[in-house]
Amino acid sequence: MALVAQSKSQSVTYEAVGTKDDFSNIITNIDPEETFFLSNFGRATDAKSLKFNWLTEGLKPPQENAHMELTNYETDKVGSLARWDNRCQHFISTGKVSDAQKKHAKEYTPEDEFARQKTNAFKQHARDIEYALVFNRAPRDESPGNPALTGGVRYFLEEEVEDVTFTGNICVATTDHKLDTGDFVYFKAKPGAGNKLPAELSANLPYYIRKDTDPKKFTLFNSMDDAIKNANQITLSTAGQGVQMVKNNVFSAGNALFTEDHINDCMEMCFKRGGNPTLAVMSGRSKRRFSQIVTGGATKQRGSKEKTATNITDVYESDFGVIRAQVHRMYADTVIDFMDMNYWDIRWFDPTHEVTGLGKKGSYEEFVIESWLGLQGTQPKASGSIYDIKRA
Repeated sequence: MALVAQSKSQSVTYEAVGTKDDFSNIITNIDPEETFFLSNFGRATDAKSLKFNWLTEGLKPPQENAHMELTNYETDKVGSLARWDNRCQHFISTGKVSDAQKKHAKEYTPEDEFARQKTNAFKQHARDIEYALVFNRAPRDESPGNPALTGGVRYFLEEEVEDVTFTGNICVATTDHKLDTGDFVYFKAKPGAGNKLPAELSANLPYYIRKDTDPKKFTLFNSMDDAIKNANQITLSTAGQGVQMVKNNVFSAGNALFTEDHINDCMEMCFKRGGNPTLAVMSGRSKRRFSQIVTGGATKQRGSKEKTATNITDVYESDFGVIRAQVHRMYADTVIDFMDMNYWDIRWFDPTHEVTGLGKKGSYEEFVIESWLGLQGTQPKASGSIYDIKRA
């Protein structure tokens, strides 16, 4: 076996063999219009293993806090912790150029063919990562024949629903609902003939709960104050059928064109849970409709590349904050995501690098580009999503 390389020493990086250049900063900026998430998500602490986790903490809703002059201390938990986890996905891009092709004169470019193909491979590598960030749903552990997948934005912004039934004025979930008195939820009816909400409830309207001693049960109120004080409980005249409780900021447009009300509904959901979405990420066709909807109150803004379609944005001042439309070339026409960008980060296990030490195997030169990374949605309920939007 031929010796590929021998270092002077392994004490310092500039004399060592086997060190890797970190191209993660380059790859996130190589084509920012094609790779919006990769280029704009933050960079969290590097992952220490291929499966990583984190905790999201939420404070309990405010309570009526009044005590007697002489009282005993009764301690309780301050808030709740939810554990999330994700996987690192292994990305590899390769290429090779024959020695003859490298030497052959090119009419289309004076650039070295090997370097040109490597540059294109870096761009493709970045787009492959972006595809995973946009479309991957639940993460997948590696198994024989099935590589691990990181959960993407869709994993964090899938509708969190639970079947419920009503017994009189009591709402009964199928499992421990893990809600506190003063928390709010939404309700919807499953698709299908005969399914409907109780007459007193409306879709996409928040209802505040008062928990029962049974962890599956709670009652409903129109305001947080009423739920805390147990006053003016909602009286239900019908039980409905096929009812689901929605516990995050994700809802269906019902295969209808999205409207200004949809925008404000999603923004309100995020606002009530402490989020501050500033970007509505959507397809180009959805952007056209967004522009039509907000024409009356929108301020047209253009980035530095005014002639580039993806840099043209409409800013809409909703009732719950300012939102900017961001066209994403990979997005489907059927979904719009409202992103609080403070809570989205990339966790690199092994940053993008070119594999070294491949050696000369034949009459060609080859390269391998490699990355390991996963997505961390630090606080998913700060963002929201509208899905099942009608294409038009």
